[in-house]
Amino acid sequence: MTALVFERFTVGFGDREVFAVDGRVDAGAVVVVTGEDGAEVSAVLSAVVAALDPDAPPLDRSARARSTGSVRIEDLAAGRPPLALLTRDHDLLGALTATENVALGLLAHAPSRRRAERGRPDRDDRITEALDAVGVPPAVRTNLAEQLSGGQQQRVALARALAVDAGVTVLDDPTSELDPASGVVVLHALEAAADRGGIVVVGRSSDDEVPTSAILLRIGHRGRHAPV
Repeated sequence: MTALVFERFTVGFGDREVFAVDGRVDAGAVVVVTGEDGAEVSAVLSAVVAALDPDAPPLDRSARARSTGSVRIEDLAAGRPPLALLTRDHDLLGALTATENVALGLLAHAPSRRRAERGRPDRDDRITEALDAVGVPPAVRTNLAEQLSGGQQQRVALARALAVDAGVTVLDDPTSELDPASGVVVLHALEAAADRGGIVVVGRSSDDEVPTSAILLRIGHRGRHAPV
């Protein structure tokens, strides 16, 4: 069973520590990192991603945080991609359709998925399931990404991350551009992704409207992280 293991992991700016955690998160969990400063939340998530995979693209290119300790993924199922990401910028290709952007995300992880594909829905089914799960209307799925609204772009980028079915999925504020009803749909999609044996790590600047079963990790007001 996949696990996300933190060993005395800290994140800070200069001499101010903003986040500290030591422990193990097992498959099936949604972990929500919250704080009043959205930039600090993004920096913490970026530090986690960099610790997991130094070659992964940064979630926040402006982050100047320092980190100590380690983060690792244990007991990843054979053929399952270790990591999938959603940045605040979405990183969609404007000249591709919504569906093509999700397909491109799957293609990028294709070498990791070859054995995992056996007995699973084919690529087109997985794309459709991911877009359905986050509420992207069928009528806009053939539109170019640059033609979509901000909320639609955010949901397409989220569908791209969820379709990968990674061991750990890190999402930076995945509901920031959504209305409340769409936000609820997305929260259900995150819980479903965790229920499939993954771990979902979400950054938010508020702990309102998070999955009821989520593990909350809050960046403290005085620079200390405190679990809630």
